[in-house]
Amino acid sequence: MFLLWSLFEWALFKRVFDDPIKGKLASVVAAYLVGSSIAGFGKADGGPYYWPAFFDYAIPALIVGCFAYVSGKRLKEKMGADGAREVFE
Repeated sequence: MFLLWSLFEWALFKRVFDDPIKGKLASVVAAYLVGSSIAGFGKADGGPYYWPAFFDYAIPALIVGCFAYVSGKRLKEKMGADGAREVFE
């Protein structure tokens, strides 16, 4: 879950959203949906789609989501009124 979150944040959502909290949480949601979908097909084991995979990855998604929220909040506070110029230089 953490690797997918990092990939989505780096590749897409960091560049799309102006608010760092929204971008980080959107990347967690995208990682949860992709990871759970892949797990559903992988755990099917030749049978029908394994729908409980979405429940299996809910707790890790919440943990990564809390981490993303805290780091996004810190980044937003660091940006302050001067904008992203000081943070990313």
